Amino acid sequence: MKKWIALLLALTMMAAVFAGCGKSGGNTGNITSGQGSAAATSADNINDQQVVKLLYHDEISDWNPLHPSSANTWCNWIDSLVEYDNFGMCQPCLAESWTKESFTYTDEEGNEQEGQRWIFKIREGVRWQNYDGSFYGEEEVVAEDWVTTAKWILNPANGARTADLLFDFVGAEKYFDDMQKFEDGVATTEPDFETVGMKAISKYELAMDLTKACPYFLSRLTYNWGYPTCAKFMEEQGDRFGTNNKTILYCGAFLCKEWEQNSYYIEERNPEYWDIEDIHVERIENRYNAESNTLAPEALLRGEVTYADIPTSQIDEWLRDPEKAKLIRPNRPGSYSYFYLINCMPTYEEKVMEGYQLSHDQWTAAANNLNFRKSLFWGLDRVRAISCYDPYTPETYELRTITPKNFCAADGKDFTDFDELKEYTEKSQYQPDLAREYRDKAIEELKAQGVTFPIVAYMPYMTDSTQVELAQVVSQQIENDLGSDYIKFVLEGYPSTDYLSTTRRAGNYSFMMSYWGPDYADPETWTDPFNLGQAYNYWWHLDGMATQTSESDPEGRKGRREFDETYWKNFPYSEMVKAASAEVVDLSKRYHAFAEVEAYLLDNAVVMPLGTLGGCGYLSSYMNPFESQFAAFGMSDGRYKYQVVMKAPMDTETYLEKLPIWEAERAERIAKAQAEGRDY
Repeated sequence: MKKWIALLLALTMMAAVFAGCGKSGGNTGNITSGQGSAAATSADNINDQQVVKLLYHDEISDWNPLHPSSANTWCNWIDSLVEYDNFGMCQPCLAESWTKESFTYTDEEGNEQEGQRWIFKIREGVRWQNYDGSFYGEEEVVAEDWVTTAKWILNPANGARTADLLFDFVGAEKYFDDMQKFEDGVATTEPDFETVGMKAISKYELAMDLTKACPYFLSRLTYNWGYPTCAKFMEEQGDRFGTNNKTILYCGAFLCKEWEQNSYYIEERNPEYWDIEDIHVERIENRYNAESNTLAPEALLRGEVTYADIPTSQIDEWLRDPEKAKLIRPNRPGSYSYFYLINCMPTYEEKVMEGYQLSHDQWTAAANNLNFRKSLFWGLDRVRAISCYDPYTPETYELRTITPKNFCAADGKDFTDFDELKEYTEKSQYQPDLAREYRDKAIEELKAQGVTFPIVAYMPYMTDSTQVELAQVVSQQIENDLGSDYIKFVLEGYPSTDYLSTTRRAGNYSFMMSYWGPDYADPETWTDPFNLGQAYNYWWHLDGMATQTSESDPEGRKGRREFDETYWKNFPYSEMVKAASAEVVDLSKRYHAFAEVEAYLLDNAVVMPLGTLGGCGYLSSYMNPFESQFAAFGMSDGRYKYQVVMKAPMDTETYLEKLPIWEAERAERIAKAQAEGRDY
């Protein structure tokens, strides 16, 4: 049985295609829609009731569409400038068309520079609506609404966490820094947003001025900073803005008409939606259940839900039952990269757990030792860890780089196959003998500093997920291989609600699993979580890694607002990213430079690649995956446009039959776009 499953999953992964990196071109607003696939649902398999029924266990804690933690929730309620169709091809959305051109501007030093200007023609007649479908006065979605969004995100006081995605707009980073100084009382004059390269040049024309050409710019527009915001409504709501379904406005395909905390929220098709003919689902019923991960499969069998992930512990049972086996298929491979982090700024409570004393000083000394970090890097058995999610073909999902395979390529070679990364990609990263060599060196060096053993590592995990088993498996495996007299993990569970805010972002861990998903179609996106301004592992705090400075230093940058209020400069990783991103013409040079950046990150062993856990295992769904919007970045793939509810879930045979059809159709569209020199 397991060999048969392994073959099917291997075939699935071999055919997996991530949304590719687009080629720079001219006007792309007239791209033909990509729906109408031969892999689409046949008419006789379309359900009479177009209702999606879901269970969820993680209550919506943040309703503000401008916060990235909640942005995916609103993707069916608020449209963006562009979107991606079911083949991953860029399509007009609230922008009917767009053009780009070169222009000159004067930088902060008074030098003339060449930038890139994008002008978007906003779709006319799209009106803002309240949660119940009524119109919000006479207010339309207009170009100024994106200016409102950018101004809000670039205000550090709002804690949007995505300001860095706008820093290549002319004047944006300086405006952000000046706003920080103004709010901190260092500056007495509030900066002028007119200096930022985001302007409404007419009611329905939006201009975005970039400091340099950006070969992947369109792929950035479906993230939360690409949502429009009605300034009048935001001002009226004040502190109430984004606190529930009634304190946001809608311009998307669905309206969140009802919400009861820890109970349900109901979404209904918006009859006023500008592209209503592509919206077939009439209603989405989301029901809260703290045990949804476990209970969803049985709920599906009873007809109570239309989607369920099949827990690893239940897969054998489903596959052995002929009737249940007809209802499941392999999960579509995900685009998120999962990895383990070593925290360089511990903040957890220094308490005794399981008889072991947690100590910031002890962990910080260990984290500063490169041999200690490398002992964990080469001592982590990735395949055994991934087996918690997929016991059949865990090696299929293993990653040896932070950037997943098939994300982008240059010179006819996948990014992960570049020579700069060979040291990590051409051999297994589980090398227990090598790990023990690093362990022995670390023990000698740390004991000379007066550090006692074992090193006590605080490892949080999410309680209502597979992370429970994962934390146990990983901690025991490393302790067994390296010795519990060398390192001792103490585990503590946290609920899924606000999990990352209370653990990773707050520095409340020593060693933990986390993840990152791409925001745009370029390898630079995989550098973001480890750079200054992000709340991942704070590795600029390592001894000698960067220079700590003050807020008055013009070269200084804050570690992370709310979580790390210190200022830093001369961080080599940031400087390498900046240098690599400066190449915007020759993609080969650009990608090789970013491969060097990733190799530097791995050389320092502050992050350990794990796998693409989001694409593991089996599921049962009444939706056809080849009809859904497809993108490895942004919010498009969370939308229900083009999709229908089928009469029965898709089985594995049908999935594997349709996958190569979809793959060939997608490849044909990409080739056509490249031949015509169009962004896609």
